[in-house]
Amino acid sequence: MKAINKYFLLVILLGAMGCHSPKPNAPKSSAVTKDSTFNKLFHQDSGGLTGADGTISVPMPDGSSVFMMGDSFLGKVVDNKRDTTTKMIHNTFVVVNPTQTGTRTLYQGTYQDPEAFVIPKNDPGKFYWPANGFVRDSVFHFFASRFYMSGKGMWGFEFVNTDYFRYSWPDFKPLSVEPFKYTSINHVHWGHAILDAGKYIYIYGCKPDSNKVSKAFACRTHVDSSKSLDLNDVEFFDGHGWSKNPVSIAPMKGTTSQISEQFSVFHYKDKYILLSQDRGIGTGDIFTYTSNTPVGPWGNKQLIYKARESERDKDIITYNAMAHPQYIRDGELLVSYNVNSLKISKVFKNVNNYRPRFIRVPMDKILNNRTKK
Repeated sequence: MKAINKYFLLVILLGAMGCHSPKPNAPKSSAVTKDSTFNKLFHQDSGGLTGADGTISVPMPDGSSVFMMGDSFLGKVVDNKRDTTTKMIHNTFVVVNPTQTGTRTLYQGTYQDPEAFVIPKNDPGKFYWPANGFVRDSVFHFFASRFYMSGKGMWGFEFVNTDYFRYSWPDFKPLSVEPFKYTSINHVHWGHAILDAGKYIYIYGCKPDSNKVSKAFACRTHVDSSKSLDLNDVEFFDGHGWSKNPVSIAPMKGTTSQISEQFSVFHYKDKYILLSQDRGIGTGDIFTYTSNTPVGPWGNKQLIYKARESERDKDIITYNAMAHPQYIRDGELLVSYNVNSLKISKVFKNVNNYRPRFIRVPMDKILNNRTKK
């Protein structure tokens, strides 16, 4: 089995798992809690997804969401173990129903012999790991990163390009796919965060600077009359404004932690929020930043959670935290992070070593706007 951990793996989230109800006139709780609903939905033991990473969600018009998952396992789980012959596929899409009471997993092939849901055509040996997306006018737009295995072991993968897809909704049938040509021009790994801001669709990505510090970048375009992103009218943020020149890009200002390969940007009330797990094996820290614009400058850095799985087992890693703002409830944001093992055997011996975790983070903790007496 190859390449279970991807995207150069970054690490995540914050601590504090208390769950105390605030007393009358007391300050609002800033405790981060586990989300039992989504942990249950993504911890199936048969009949669907039984292990994956990625965990990138896109809200659908009917109140459901599609969670685009990376390397995935189906198959039966017995005594918390999966058979070592269980096939891994490189992506699945999991549809969570509008009431968050059930899921269905999209893939090709059969349950006994599954194939990835999205597969490169006429490009043998390549595979896709999903990025992010949005829905407009019953068209599901999303990005995916094309890779191939250039070496052996879990780190032997190499990035090829970013592709832009259009699928119909709600039947998830492919309409079109084309390369996002700017990736090969400015070497930003585009598409891992998407913000639908109405007039513009903001597309974010990251790449390391000369000091190997991962920075976040932004470009934007619009949906044209053919219900497609206009890839010939893309503007790039150059640090001050917008330019049609793809090599004029500059990183967004204000982020001080390493931006993970997957990260989130979303709008909440009068603020834009960027959520990212600190990039690197063994950190576990998840941060947020806020801004008055979709492109920064970002400030108000908050450590919202620290994942502890790596502290309990040095072979277990956590990475690529993502926000799911469509599920903000009672002022709390749903956040996921991925759990994996540096030893492949451990994802078979204990299926919980390769399943996402879901937590609830108070928005006041992110905004640093906690109620005081």
